Amino acid sequence: MKTLGKWLGSLILFAGALVFLWNGLIDAGQTSARQDTERITNAIRKAAVECYSVEGKYPKNLAYLQDEYGLVLNEDAYFITYRLDAENMMPDIYVYRKGDAHE
Repeated sequence: MKTLGKWLGSLILFAGALVFLWNGLIDAGQTSARQDTERITNAIRKAAVECYSVEGKYPKNLAYLQDEYGLVLNEDAYFITYRLDAENMMPDIYVYRKGDAHE
């Protein structure tokens, strides 16, 4: 009976460790996805500010930043919204990973 108890205790401990590890991996994946969208947003913002400092106005669209300032975006994996209200105001930039329903 002691052997069964030790075996069962070890099994429960192992299952608990697996659950803990699995939750850590899921959290790390979500953190990485969040950091990716922040990096893309920051890259777009940096290119827009560079354009503003050189030309005196923010670019009208992302295509201009891609063509003139070498901005490279993965539009297959992300929804990217760039909205310019006025040439002298920082544009609104939103980046979402495609397939993420929770963001």
